Amino acid sequence: MRTRQCTCRHCTTPAAEVTAPRRPEPIELPMEPRPIRVHSAGRPPMDCTLHPDGTLTAVIGGELLRNRLTLAEMRERNWAGAHIEFDPEPLNEEPETETAAEAVQEVLSL
Repeated sequence: MRTRQCTCRHCTTPAAEVTAPRRPEPIELPMEPRPIRVHSAGRPPMDCTLHPDGTLTAVIGGELLRNRLTLAEMRERNWAGAHIEFDPEPLNEEPETETAAEAVQEVLSL
């Protein structure tokens, strides 16, 4: 799961600014596991895998975890109004910033 604000086209368009809940788009379950990215207002995007039986898995903290709720249940609860992107491209990682030079101050004599 990402912890920073998403800058993808789903989260930065004017439509993403609207706070009114949207009608969820119909989703057909895949024939084989398929990666998805969930875009919810005010939250970083979440990468998951949708399985043919409607279950969801995600790698969180380096560990593969299975959600106890199905996609349908998540859409009714936590993901109401969220946009679900199928087969997402990797998110652009923020460039590494250089470490700031260490500030040095001469010792003050008393």
